[in-house]
Amino acid sequence: MSTSPNPIKSSVPHRATRGPTKVFKGHTGRVHSVAYFPDGRRIASASDDKTVIIWNVESGGQEGQPLQHNFSVEWIAISPDGRRIASGQEDGVIVWDALTREVVHEIKGGVYRLAYSPDGRWIATVQTNTVREVQLWDANTGRLGREPLKYDGGVFCVAFSPDGMQIVAGSLDGSFQVIDIATGKSVVGPIKGHTDVVRSIVYSPDGRLLLTGSQDPSIRVWDSKTGVEVGKSMLGHKHFVNCISISVDGRRIASGGGDNTVRVWDLETRLQVGESFDADAWVHSVAISSLDGRYVIRGGNDGAVWLWDTE
Repeated sequence: MSTSPNPIKSSVPHRATRGPTKVFKGHTGRVHSVAYFPDGRRIASASDDKTVIIWNVESGGQEGQPLQHNFSVEWIAISPDGRRIASGQEDGVIVWDALTREVVHEIKGGVYRLAYSPDGRWIATVQTNTVREVQLWDANTGRLGREPLKYDGGVFCVAFSPDGMQIVAGSLDGSFQVIDIATGKSVVGPIKGHTDVVRSIVYSPDGRLLLTGSQDPSIRVWDSKTGVEVGKSMLGHKHFVNCISISVDGRRIASGGGDNTVRVWDLETRLQVGESFDADAWVHSVAISSLDGRYVIRGGNDGAVWLWDTE
């Protein structure tokens, strides 16, 4: 894996940066993953201080005690109904009841990426010892739901299609591949358009497009049925694009990078919207608010969760 991005010319002019609207402080280690609850009033953050913290967006305070783990928490996903939190760490996934904070069940095997299916039935994981496959677990029982989905390259990130019928995996070699869950077979790809690791991948809400953020460092848009690139890339980050998130209406994309910035993009024009947000640290994860898409949060190396009002 490359440790530095290929030189690439920005498509946006140099801009001033904007500070955060609100900062959530409580972690003592870097924040690897952040996520909004469906109600938009709470967020969760996962850290290498071995905790997951739930925050009240309005007050900025913690809700209840942190969820304690044995290892650094690499990634979190919240169920579509907001009732459960899945957190991945070195020895597996813990599924928590978001209200009672009790453990519902555990999935064994070190995990560094995971995702909930849109219907809440499945949890997909990329496990540290089997990087050439994606595993699907029954979200209610924690048992393996089917044979692992094989992938031609080393998997780095995963996402479900909005209808829950397919999974897309981004690879260490710069490619992505869409896999049918029912058959376990590839329906698109592998498609290699990036020159370095695909670090983040998301579907548009209508399922027509795929967006990939890469270490190269660019954001590209693809037809989800054909794998053909659609329109121009979004260029502006000076270092790895670590994470991307898309608004519920599909109009805006947020991205975070190794250049210590969070940027918002217009999907139709592919242009950056306003100035960059100064994240003041390497950005590991971003999320756009789940109701109105107005707010963006990030988790980074400084151990804090930052929120910006994009308006």
